[in-house]
Amino acid sequence: MKALGSPETSLEARAEQALAAFSVVNTGAATYEPAMPAVASPSYHAVESRTFAVAPAGAEATHFLRLGLEEVADLADGETAFAAARRLHALGFSPEVMGHDPGTGSMLFARLGEGWRAARIDDLIPEARVTRLIAMQKAIGQGEPFGRPWSVFDGVAQLRQILGDDVDLPDDVDWMLAWMASIREAIEASGVDLKPAHGDPHSSNVMLGPDGAMQLVDFDMAGDVDPYYQLGAQMNELYQFDSQMKPLLEMHDGAFSERAFNRCRAYAAADDLYWALRSLVLELRSPRRGVEFLKYAGWRFLRCRMLLGHPDFEGRLRTL
Repeated sequence: MKALGSPETSLEARAEQALAAFSVVNTGAATYEPAMPAVASPSYHAVESRTFAVAPAGAEATHFLRLGLEEVADLADGETAFAAARRLHALGFSPEVMGHDPGTGSMLFARLGEGWRAARIDDLIPEARVTRLIAMQKAIGQGEPFGRPWSVFDGVAQLRQILGDDVDLPDDVDWMLAWMASIREAIEASGVDLKPAHGDPHSSNVMLGPDGAMQLVDFDMAGDVDPYYQLGAQMNELYQFDSQMKPLLEMHDGAFSERAFNRCRAYAAADDLYWALRSLVLELRSPRRGVEFLKYAGWRFLRCRMLLGHPDFEGRLRTL
């Protein structure tokens, strides 16, 4: 652990500035150290933030400091993320958030203790865990709106504009983007009911603890979204086959509907394109050259391409 007062890098200086903004931290005695490394592929873990464990001098770490990266500051809403963190903690679904400092783009949390770790995809496949996760998401969706409506299609358009002509894109990216217009038209024609959501069901944003405990972290994607978008993204990450995905819709809705399932699968294609483009934004902007943003983007482009190119995909849209 490093004592405050002698930062050696700009990142450490920013971390110390952030800690000084939180009265709960005794900045005269606190120590800190990096909490986790960034890994883009295969888990997209901790790549859009820098994190630090924070402790009183000579004691165990009691707090967790998250610094949002400047490279993606225009893609997040810190106030909504803070509001979501507070609400999810009140529901018992996330660690306690101690404060938010807009000036440094930071949030301070109570640190989860020993025995906690980020989930892997295989961890969430068992029925008991995925059932619990769906129940948490449904409970969040029953609350008041966060006040930040968000559409994956708007997100794709924003990312494409950021990338401009500065990044080499796949030769078929225009084909994928054209499909986004068709998917959006079909979904909006069928009606969209926005609900508050954590919004980012990557497995690495689920923490697993002792005795089956589960918590959600990372609230940058929190907002009011179509719940079938979040569900479709989750299905797409956890499973390969429709037969494996369909029970999640039954858990979510209480019954299976082909129309709702096709909506989820259409959203999955849009989500793949969104995160492929977002990874390329990180590749463009991030000074970290050792993180495999291109590899992750390539995987998400491939999965999007496979979904859109499936012989039944156009038929799915017609049922929405």
